[in-house]
Amino acid sequence: MKQNENKATILRLMYVWVTTLGILLGASFVLTLIVDDAAAEPVPGSYHVVGDRVDRGTYLGWKVFHTTCYSCHGVDAVGTDVAPSLLERVKLLSPREFAFKVLTRYRIVVPSSDAAGDDQTAVREAIIEEVLKQERGKKGEILMPPWETNTTVKPHVLDLYAYLSARADGALGPGRPKRLKKK
Repeated sequence: MKQNENKATILRLMYVWVTTLGILLGASFVLTLIVDDAAAEPVPGSYHVVGDRVDRGTYLGWKVFHTTCYSCHGVDAVGTDVAPSLLERVKLLSPREFAFKVLTRYRIVVPSSDAAGDDQTAVREAIIEEVLKQERGKKGEILMPPWETNTTVKPHVLDLYAYLSARADGALGPGRPKRLKKK
């Protein structure tokens, strides 16, 4: 009888030990997945580049840039005669400043002869007229449209920042990047 009780006790201890070991191994596995996933996907606005491969967010930033920004800022963000290089400008902006500028700000250049008038209402009307025309010409030029209502740009503005930052920092060369493979 005593021997049966000892066997039962040993079996219970082994069950507890195996269960505990299983829980620890499972937790370790889950923790590894979380850490690996965090390493693979940087926080929004930052990038992860390995060779010519980039994380998902940086790749999406490249796609957004080449569907909405390249026609003015150049294929690899190096600038054109219409718009400046973004590689130097992005270095001066935090992710928050970049998002604000891209989503809400545009600048209108009105010739000083029109802007220097005594009648400020007429000056405002001239600016509003240029905004409504949204075309380049002698009187004024809209240098950058606001993108806050654009459903392609708005959700990926920090991905765009990550792409431009990777290019500006020299971590990513020109051309279409490849995606990092998931582990």
